[in-house]
Amino acid sequence: MNSTIRRILLNLLKICIPIAVYILIWQVLSMRVDSSLLLPSPKETALSIKSILSAPNGWRSLGATLLRIVIGYLFGCMCGVLLAVVTAHSGVLDWLLNPLRRLIKTTPITSFALILLVSVQSDRLPVIVAMIVVIPMIWQTTEEAIRGRDRQLNEMSKIYLSFWKKLRYVSLPQILPQFLATASTALGFAWKAVITAEILALPKTGIGREMQNDKIYYDFAELFAWTIIVIVFSVLIEAIFKIILKMVRKRYD
Repeated sequence: MNSTIRRILLNLLKICIPIAVYILIWQVLSMRVDSSLLLPSPKETALSIKSILSAPNGWRSLGATLLRIVIGYLFGCMCGVLLAVVTAHSGVLDWLLNPLRRLIKTTPITSFALILLVSVQSDRLPVIVAMIVVIPMIWQTTEEAIRGRDRQLNEMSKIYLSFWKKLRYVSLPQILPQFLATASTALGFAWKAVITAEILALPKTGIGREMQNDKIYYDFAELFAWTIIVIVFSVLIEAIFKIILKMVRKRYD
């Protein structure tokens, strides 16, 4: 028990000490600048965070953004896996669709958002942009994992196992490690995509809209506050997601 407590305390110190150093540097810079308009102090930002989290509108904006991230991310993963299965088993479709995947990967998020803004409702745009960002990442990694499976093992499983047993005991254990690693990375990109799209599209509610309003009205303390809230929630959700991934890996190991 003592060693466990010591390990937990050590991990907390590893997290807290760098944060404390960064806050101290932030405070010193804020005192040197001496202008809350240019660089709000940690105290002003903390008060803004408290104000945001104590107001119903703050939680509505946060909830709306989180919902868009989840929907866009999940649909992006599903579409990416489907495309990977198709292109991994069809050389013709892979040849036809590969340029599209490269185009999506290299085009900036802002360009997609501005192009779609003309024809897509502002509330739906962040979801679609998140999907566009996630799809090529999942698509490429899953296709490579499918192509990299053990051929002899797959041929033997066709003889002795049904389709579902082959999928459960042979295919998934070979594909999942690469897929899960990319899925974790894609979640972070989905966050950035949704916030960027919200700033451009200005939906009725959302963190991006709040940040854009703060920029317009020069409320930089609240802008800093929203940025910190986004970072904290992003880290928490990714940590929860990694725990789920570990559980899934254990199941298929």
